[in-house]
Amino acid sequence: MELNLTRLRRFMAVYRNASFTLAAEELGMTHSALTKSVQQLEQELGVEVFERTTRMVVATEAGIRLAARAEELLAFADEIGEEVVSGKRHIRLIAGPAVIEASLAPVLAAFHKRHPAVRVTAETMPPDLAVARLRRREVQLLLYHSTTIRAFPDRRAFRITEIIDEAYVAVMRTGHPALLGDRSLDSMLQHEWAIPGYDRLYRTAIPSAIEEKYRRAGFPHYRILSLGTCLALAAESDLITLLPEPFARREASGLNLAIIPMPLADGARYIVSATTLANDPVDPVLEELISLFAGRTRASGK
Repeated sequence: MELNLTRLRRFMAVYRNASFTLAAEELGMTHSALTKSVQQLEQELGVEVFERTTRMVVATEAGIRLAARAEELLAFADEIGEEVVSGKRHIRLIAGPAVIEASLAPVLAAFHKRHPAVRVTAETMPPDLAVARLRRREVQLLLYHSTTIRAFPDRRAFRITEIIDEAYVAVMRTGHPALLGDRSLDSMLQHEWAIPGYDRLYRTAIPSAIEEKYRRAGFPHYRILSLGTCLALAAESDLITLLPEPFARREASGLNLAIIPMPLADGARYIVSATTLANDPVDPVLEELISLFAGRTRASGK
């Protein structure tokens, strides 16, 4: 099925206005021409996208689903057209929230110095949606924890490069009672934790005996998809958090926090992989962006 973008734009005008008359005025075309265009779109799709009444136009369920994706598709088409006309590159990537918060800024700063004319759009979303967008070539790069990437279906379709491998450290307020204990797993689990992540995919990688201890201890007390929020909780309460070491040491400066080596026994590390489509030609500019992550890791003492 091939969607005509002009008809899709006209559909969206009707959808926004809930009126063929108002949409025709907005588009500067006749009511009959707009009606014919939407009918042709419905023929392409094989479904009706609007229910016509004498008083208003209401989207069908198929029309609502189409509208949910049409804005994104039209914006993407506009970006491609702009890139072709201007000759300026635009790299689009999706990353896990921890990757954006902990690792993206220094890499993009270095990348901007080398390629100031290249535009970059970075966003976060659940990995299954991100994979779907990569397959549709709406983005060029995914950056997720390697545990998540290992769960991707049909991994042969992807080119996967490990770019970050850093230790986790525990962060807590200076004078926290945990600092006085033996720091064994059982001892540390007596305290409450705020963890950035700890989703289902992460838990499946933990040895079952240890995961069972976590479950019985009610670990973690808070699960928050923000490194900064977890760090603030550690600074302002007795919660302990677990963060990538370079991020923790950079952001904890001046907060009167104690940082100790990973005290849990699951062996977890902050390991991130870059994912592109295996069948796409190698893009030198995109590969340079990916390599900057690896260079940053080496510089931080991997």
